[in-house]
Amino acid sequence: MSFLPWLRPKNFLGLIELQYATEFIFIILFINKLSGIFGVLAIFTGYSVSALQLSMYLYSLAAFAFLVYLAPRIRSREPLPALSFAYLFLFDSLINALYTASFGVSWFVVLAAKRQSALSGAPKTIHDSAGFTSPAVNVSHVDVIAAPASGGQTAVAVGTPADSTPALGSGVMAPESATSILIICALWVVRMYFLAVVFAHAREVVRDSATPVNGPFEGKNNGEGWQGKAGRMMISIGRGYWEGDGWMSFGTKFRRSTDPGRRRFRGTRLATLAV
Repeated sequence: MSFLPWLRPKNFLGLIELQYATEFIFIILFINKLSGIFGVLAIFTGYSVSALQLSMYLYSLAAFAFLVYLAPRIRSREPLPALSFAYLFLFDSLINALYTASFGVSWFVVLAAKRQSALSGAPKTIHDSAGFTSPAVNVSHVDVIAAPASGGQTAVAVGTPADSTPALGSGVMAPESATSILIICALWVVRMYFLAVVFAHAREVVRDSATPVNGPFEGKNNGEGWQGKAGRMMISIGRGYWEGDGWMSFGTKFRRSTDPGRRRFRGTRLATLAV
């Protein structure tokens, strides 16, 4: 993550502090996960849902419960809640991408089927004047395959049955699909920026929590118990991003070392700072 400078915005759109922006993003995700509650309630009313939809509703419920737990802590600028929300938003983005792809494929297949059924149900006068699209032949379109031959070439006409399985490509290329694809891409650009803001806020909170004696999640600085273990595990992923150049330049201040010389240097440096 250290090679991704775009994950380090200093504010939101150059106007809003990261703290307020993160709270705003938290509220958006909180409202979004409410859909899980309404989805489960719809099942009890007799509304039929697919297994994919049911899994999405159950995941939304689990994420909603975790957000309820984080809600009173997200404004306190504590490192563990900030990190937890950042990783939750990342995980939710990955899950959302999978669901978007799954539902998108299903939707484009439906569009392809509609286009194919519309073609096969065209008026008889069109079929009569369209050669191989005649109902007697019952094909939707014809592909001509040509091959060299002595004195010329041979050609074979291959018809695609009108009732064949709809191709995904025809649904993607449908005129109404372009708008949907553009909207999805725009929303994902916004989501990626939100992700960068949330991680930048968590990074800021983690770095601010360091003390002259202990780094984040070390010793008495939130380093005890399961919370300390969880915090150390999360900042160990992409440590270069969480520490950065500014942190590394003060490595003797935050990192424990087994080198006696480095320990003496740290003690001398702290004593100098105290004076």
